[in-house]
Amino acid sequence: MEYNELNGSIVCGNARFSALGNGLVRLEWSAGGQFEDRPTVAVIKRPEPLPFKAISVTNDGVLNLHTEYIQIVYQPDAEPFNDANLQIHWQMGKCSRRWTPSAVDTQNLGGTFTSLDVTHRNFYPTGVHPASVEKSYPYTQEFPYKSLISIHKTLRDRGETTDFEEPPIWYLERYRSQELPPELQEFLKQWHHFPPGIISQSGYSVLNDSASAVIDDNWLSERGSNCQDWYFFAYGLDYAAALFDFVQLCGRIPMLPRWAFGIWFSQFAQISDTHYHELVKHFDELALPLDVVMLDVDWHGSGWCGWDWDRDLFPDPQAFLDWGHGSGLHFGANVHLEGVPPGDSQFQALCAARGLDPSDVRAGKVFAVKNPKVEWIFDTWHPDNIGANKLNTTDPEDGWLLFNLAEQEEARLFMEVLHSPREEEGIDFWWIDGSNATHPGVNSQLWTNHVYFTHLEAKTNRRALILSRAGGIGSHRYPLQFSGDTYSHWEILQLLVDFTARAGNVGVAYWSNDLGGFFNHVLGVPTIDPELFVRWVQFGCFSPIVRLHSDHGQREPWAYGSRVLQAIRLAFQRRIQLVPYLYHLSRITYDTGLPLCRPMYLVYPEEPQAYQVPTQYFLGDRLLVAPVVEAGGYRQVYLPSGVWWQRETNQSYPGNQHLHLWVPLNQVPVFVRAGTILPLGEVSLRVGTAPPASLILEVYAGAEGELDFYEDDGESATYRTDAGSRRLFTQRFSTHRHLLTCEPVRGNYHGMPKERNFRIRWIGLAPGSQVEAIGVKVSHLSWVEQVLEVTLEEVPQSASWQLVVIPSQ
Repeated sequence: MEYNELNGSIVCGNARFSALGNGLVRLEWSAGGQFEDRPTVAVIKRPEPLPFKAISVTNDGVLNLHTEYIQIVYQPDAEPFNDANLQIHWQMGKCSRRWTPSAVDTQNLGGTFTSLDVTHRNFYPTGVHPASVEKSYPYTQEFPYKSLISIHKTLRDRGETTDFEEPPIWYLERYRSQELPPELQEFLKQWHHFPPGIISQSGYSVLNDSASAVIDDNWLSERGSNCQDWYFFAYGLDYAAALFDFVQLCGRIPMLPRWAFGIWFSQFAQISDTHYHELVKHFDELALPLDVVMLDVDWHGSGWCGWDWDRDLFPDPQAFLDWGHGSGLHFGANVHLEGVPPGDSQFQALCAARGLDPSDVRAGKVFAVKNPKVEWIFDTWHPDNIGANKLNTTDPEDGWLLFNLAEQEEARLFMEVLHSPREEEGIDFWWIDGSNATHPGVNSQLWTNHVYFTHLEAKTNRRALILSRAGGIGSHRYPLQFSGDTYSHWEILQLLVDFTARAGNVGVAYWSNDLGGFFNHVLGVPTIDPELFVRWVQFGCFSPIVRLHSDHGQREPWAYGSRVLQAIRLAFQRRIQLVPYLYHLSRITYDTGLPLCRPMYLVYPEEPQAYQVPTQYFLGDRLLVAPVVEAGGYRQVYLPSGVWWQRETNQSYPGNQHLHLWVPLNQVPVFVRAGTILPLGEVSLRVGTAPPASLILEVYAGAEGELDFYEDDGESATYRTDAGSRRLFTQRFSTHRHLLTCEPVRGNYHGMPKERNFRIRWIGLAPGSQVEAIGVKVSHLSWVEQVLEVTLEEVPQSASWQLVVIPSQ
């Protein structure tokens, strides 16, 4: 048996093997011996191969390849990879296993769905599907709108009545499942569990990239058939290593602009510019922070679709957007991609650019679901209207100009002609409610997101941002994603806590939920359970994105009385204070692939209890968040090993125990690991882009710890070249003293001030202890029980200083 070493890879017959890291190998088989070196839509940043640690061939011709953790055993033959010719042995720490291609992993910890639309207390996912090389975590399930509409039409044509005018999917599944077509029944079977993710208690995972389209000259291209292209990850319980390898392979997770960590508001309703003026004024008068206004479908002049403004609601769009930007706000606008209606101002120009004669296109209908100005619905999802041969032509019945964003020139026209004018007026980003990118080997939503995100990136040096549904593996490269239209049930809040943390298992670090739920508990009633609303908002304030949204329901914080308003205001203010920490985590996410919201097992992989508490999670590695997810304020919290401080009460608890708490409406159970130095900001109405002038440091005694704090200008793309500043804070202690040290700032960024104010809250010290400042002058010092409060003003960024606390004898 012979093998060749070529560009760092080992070629043996029809197989090629590449070591991409100590715990990551690529396994390829091709009938023609032709291997793919171009990136794919999933594996877009493949590392260069490393030399194998050892290579040997046995007397009977078996090839053995070794990395630090992995041994590949291959018996060359003319067949594709199978159990008879391929084995992998791996060992990582205390974990070791043998894998073959038929292996099924029942310990996978799950990933995320494309959408959670219509999740209901009677219809929501639980558990995780087993993972295998044929059904590994890249697979996604597109939500079957076409099938649902077909079912509704069939029932109407039969003249049958149900309890619903258009039966929701949970009703169809539970009570009329025999009427569902086979493809929908299979979808529901799969949908009842989470798809697999990259992290598994078995210590390994496999990414099957065999069918993905390749990217050639920055655009889609078909790859050769009859091939196997697998990536094998071995990581044991070092889940952080798995995520790091994943983003090196499939692309990093971009940082968000700083303002995105503020409060967002949107509503599916007809809202005019005057209404938005009053809404923002009310937020400001009630001291409710607000950074982002989302314009839902009714900004369009043609129902859900089109790119012209509704001049009845927005008579002067430019003045409206200028007012918002002058108030420190940012705007996102919803777009549906079913096509360009004939009434759109750019319709004729686009027809000309596409070589179509507008005179041959009849006046078309308008896609206007729930638009009171139009009386009927354009069934754009109906199977008869969706043939692949029609996606880049005109709809013969309705006269719509349709686009396929998988076609390069069509995508360019689509973005430049329809979107750029609105961006020049002041739309900051797009809320992509759907997809239109049909191509073999491509998730349509993924490539739609790619087109929008890269278009926005190319326009300026500012960071791009979109809001969209997820599109499978690779979605993490185009933040951020939203979970879809869910019902306002306590069970769905519980699901979303688990779901948001699991999303990081496939790199989707920025997940946005409709806070309060999309569909009200009682359809047609604008309000929901006030307690549920508060608890949902509180969870949102300790998640990546805080976005209020509903289906014609009331999500204004003042709509539920003074107690609810006070609780939500306090949650918003805590959120604004957390932005420096969240922004610091955003950099860590970009560097390492570690998500902001982390399942307990990601931080404590060796503690069995960490796998049993899906409704609590870590925000970073310092804050343990256990939002209240059931009525009545009861919350059980598991504290892992260590010492923990409850942030609301400044009470400390030893780890390895369960707490049983009753939580007042205005509180959120948040526990801070001893030794933590938590960077915070002052409360403000707008987050904006600049770092806060005064930095608050919450320091928690009881252990040693450090914080290498990251900041930059908050919006430019220069972070990709390591621009920005870092400053190391350390906490040390002994029986004789506590020491807080600040080192000089390293690096810089545009607009970085020369001086900085600090306000330090040191929790867990003996009241009345002696305090000494070295290298800095103290402007204010006071004790509040066991909390030391110190103010340092106008401290040079280049200064090094210490605070020493010596307990009284």
